[in-house]
Amino acid sequence: MTEQRKLPAWALALDIVGTLFLAAGLLGLFAVDSLQLPGADTLETLAVPLVILGILLMIPLVAIAVLNAVSSK
Repeated sequence: MTEQRKLPAWALALDIVGTLFLAAGLLGLFAVDSLQLPGADTLETLAVPLVILGILLMIPLVAIAVLNAVSSK
């Protein structure tokens, strides 16, 4: 049997925050026109930076998972 390695809690936390930022950015890009939210204009102007920041925050977890998979072989 192969040994299972745990992912660090900080990487999981960054991934969750990155997912929330990505979701907010995609909401700003695609659904702002249909929303009646206060501050929707602000969300629309910050949409692209939120998507980029969300993706960047999600990279460490993917990198750790890939490195664990490669090193376990």
